[in-house]
Order: sequence, then structure tokens, then C-alpha cells
Amino acid sequence: MKYRGLLVVSLLIIGLIVLPVTRTIKIVMIVVALVLLLFLKRGTLYVILASRALDGKGKGGEERAWRLYRKAWKAGLEPKYNLMMANLFSQRGDAAVALEILDSVVKRAERFKKRDPHMLTNAKTSKSMALWILDRRDEAIELLQSIIDGGWIDKNIAVNLGSYLLEEKRLKEAKKLIKESTKVLDESPGMLDNRGYYLYLTRSYHEAQRLYDSLIVDREPNFPEAYYHAALVKIALGKHRTAIILLQRALECPFFKTSTITEGEIQTLLEEQTPLVGNDVGEDEFIEEVLARPLYEEELNDEDEEEYENDDDSSPNIELDIEDYLDESDAVDSVEIENFSPLESRLFDEDYEEEEV
Repeated sequence: MKYRGLLVVSLLIIGLIVLPVTRTIKIVMIVVALVLLLFLKRGTLYVILASRALDGKGKGGEERAWRLYRKAWKAGLEPKYNLMMANLFSQRGDAAVALEILDSVVKRAERFKKRDPHMLTNAKTSKSMALWILDRRDEAIELLQSIIDGGWIDKNIAVNLGSYLLEEKRLKEAKKLIKESTKVLDESPGMLDNRGYYLYLTRSYHEAQRLYDSLIVDREPNFPEAYYHAALVKIALGKHRTAIILLQRALECPFFKTSTITEGEIQTLLEEQTPLVGNDVGEDEFIEEVLARPLYEEELNDEDEEEYENDDDSSPNIELDIEDYLDESDAVDSVEIENFSPLESRLFDEDYEEEEV
């Protein structure tokens, strides 16, 4: 029952009020009951204080916030809030603490798997991000692969595992994952970015360019990897001016510790492209006009906004907030693998029938 502790304390206070004791004793007992409630809910109180400290601009606020978040975890919170807090530690704090929290969430989720079967999957997905940040890359890959081998896949898993495999240049495995996931899931911007980066790594530059031009113009991703990878494609095709615009756009996106590229790496590549603009190949591209617009300019009509409002749920290796988790009513966000469609994949059938890398 939700708010069970509050209900118990409320009933206790009502009971104290009707007790045949003096008013002073009643007040004392009510105060004790309220103190007990605060103690039981101290984890939530720590989270509130930590969030204010993290959002504040005062000196030392962030350090204080992390201390309070850790106290909140130690005090006890619902698993879903521990999961959200662990993701926050992965993105902006200490990944080692995130891993410690997630280990406890996974352990509990395994005990209560029948009660909440998706909590274990969500916790393992988040744990893979912490492992990746801590440079335990093989473990991160194996953990996500074990979920798929167990018969489950969703957009977050497809994006994260695809990103990991591509970063490790495990291209055969990445190709298999991309092909299988696109059979059963609508491609999110993160999944499209993985497909485009695979095409780049296998030197299918023109196919990759078509994909990224469409992704950026039509979907306007808000994570830096998409623009960085698109820039790599433009550089490979000798289009340095467009690459510069793409890299500048990448720098406008939010960066997290879970990002696979850093601001410094993008800035370095950007500086390297400036003297090469004079050697550009080809004419001005329409995409340059699109990229000249502000990143978050609101130009989509209501129907387009509704169509793509959840696209950023699967950006590569970033936060998995509670709203990003599995929506059981959305059949294309997640599937059981035993229900894979017999339809042929639209990823490779037409363009990519060459031998596997």
C-alpha cells in the first residue's frame, strides 16, 4: 500500500487523541509519533535536501548533495527511487557508489522477481552503465547480453549494448544486435545513431550520410554522439565545413559521465577541421541550413511533437529516469525475444548484404 507508514502514524495519532489520558500526555505522545514518522521517512527527507543542494549555486552544494543522497540510500528508500538515485550517481557523481547501490537493488529484485519482474531488468541495465564508466567494459557487455539471452530486449538495452559493442569495435556482434533489434522495435534516435556509426565504421559513408542527414533534420537528437558521429562521416567525405557545424551542435548538447564522447575530444576535432575547410568536396548542403537553427527551436507541429515526444528515451548511455522505464502498453519499446517477428529486417536486406566484417 502506498503511504502505508503515513497511514499507520495517522491512525496512531487518532488513537492517542481518544485515549483517556491528560492533554499533556496526549501532546507528548503525538510529538513522539511525529518524530517516529520523520525517522521512518528520513530517506525521503534526505533526498529533498540533496536535490535542493544539487540545484543550488552555493559553494560546496554539490558535495553536500552527494553526501545526503548516500544517507538517503542508507536510510532506506523504495527500489525505484534507489534506482533513480543510482543513475544520478552514474551520470554526475561517483559511479562506484552507483554500483554499490545497484548491487543492492539487483539483489533485492532477484528475491522479489515475481512481484516486479521488470525491476531486475532495469537495475541490470543501469548497473551496466556504472560498470562501463568504471572501465569494466566486458562485464557491462556481458550483463546486457545476459538479459537478451534470457528473452528480453527493449530500447535502452538495444542502445546501450549497441554503443558498447561499437566502442569496442566488436562489429559482428553489433551488426547482429542492430539487425535483430530493428525487427521488433521502432528505431529511436539512439538506435539510429548506432546504425549510422556502424555504417561509418564499415566505411559505408554514403549510406551513413543519408541516415544521419535524415536523423538530424527529422528527429533533432539531443545527445552529442549523434552529431559527433555524423561529423566523422562528413569528414570522411571531405565535407569539413558541415562537420564543423555538426561538432558545434554536439557541444550544445548535455554531457554526462555516461556519454561515450567528451567535450574535450569534440573540441580537439573541431579545431583540426578549421584549416581544412578550403579543401571541401562538393557543394553547400541543405543540412547546413538546418543546423544553423538553434538546437532547441520549437518548429514541430503538434502532431510531430506527439509522434516524437518519447524519442529521447533511448539516447545512448545517459539517464534512465523513472519515466524512461518500460511502458507495458507500448509494444514496440520492449519485447520478449521469443516473440521476434518473422519479418525480414529492413536494416540490411537492401543495402548491406556484403560479407560480415
